[in-house]
Amino acid sequence: MRTTIDRLYPDIWLQVFEYFNAQELCFSLIHITKQADDVLFNINHRFCLRGLVLDTHVQILPEQLLLRQVISLEVHQNNHLDNIQQCLELRSLKLIGHPEWIISILERISQANSELEQLTLVVPGIGLLHNLFASISSLLSLRRLEIYGDQLEERIKSGTSFLAQTKIEQFIFHSCSSLSWNDLSSMLPGLFNIRFLDITLLHLSKTSLCSFVFPKLRSVSLILLEVSFDCIIQLATTMPSLSKLKLNGLVDAEGFVVNNKWLSLLESCSSLIKVTVSLSLEQGTNCYYNELIQTALHGLNLNLRYIDDDYEYDLDRDNQFRWWNLSGVMIKKGGHMFEKYQTPS
Repeated sequence: MRTTIDRLYPDIWLQVFEYFNAQELCFSLIHITKQADDVLFNINHRFCLRGLVLDTHVQILPEQLLLRQVISLEVHQNNHLDNIQQCLELRSLKLIGHPEWIISILERISQANSELEQLTLVVPGIGLLHNLFASISSLLSLRRLEIYGDQLEERIKSGTSFLAQTKIEQFIFHSCSSLSWNDLSSMLPGLFNIRFLDITLLHLSKTSLCSFVFPKLRSVSLILLEVSFDCIIQLATTMPSLSKLKLNGLVDAEGFVVNNKWLSLLESCSSLIKVTVSLSLEQGTNCYYNELIQTALHGLNLNLRYIDDDYEYDLDRDNQFRWWNLSGVMIKKGGHMFEKYQTPS
């Protein structure tokens, strides 16, 4: 028995629409049949729209579209959505624009929406970071926060202290601007409940580390720029529940390769069981071509590799500075540490 498209039951349309995002549904699949439109726009079917993107190219939304159906939304500044507060079921929101505009949107969202769990902010610079955090504190259901400063190098301006404690469990922060741990100190109390941290640390020193402790933090991913190993150890002591640590970026040799302190890091945090490393270093061609250094690192399950393809050729030349990659995964099993090797200074 054959069935024509206009005779498909609503539950069939529900399954079909699950394969498409909101953009495709609202602008490509609308008005296929009356039954399909009824599934899309009748609130009784409780169909949820995911992945709706409102940028400067989207001028008009379908008149039948109920914003309370949208659970995942991306909004660009200068779009034509003036009633975002009607998105009562919104779970995930991404805002792209200047901080002042984003703050105004968050104020409207916080007055109407109590379901928002994930928030992503993309701003040109992080000068108004304190103000952004202050506007986020009223989103009581928020569990994941991502902030990206993707264009300008900008100093963080003094602003409202972020003292209200939130329920945020995952925090991702990456910026092109110079950032120190001290810059975040006034915001840390609001991150008391975080369990996952992914952050770019461009500057970190012992004097910038505050005494604040992350009691629930279990997984940390850091992008480093010339941060000393001692600072990483000190940072780990503020995370008593830390179990996984991932280190990327650019570092120097001291503590990472020569006279390495990896065992000290593992010992500084008893809960730490896994450290993933992918670091770049610039050093003399022949400096690391040393059996004792390589043996010590292999004992920690780390590999020091010369990046350039002309490695054999450069070994015959003067000790020139070249790029190296230090990578590997260290795992502590059953409370036992790796065997400690002595490396030359």
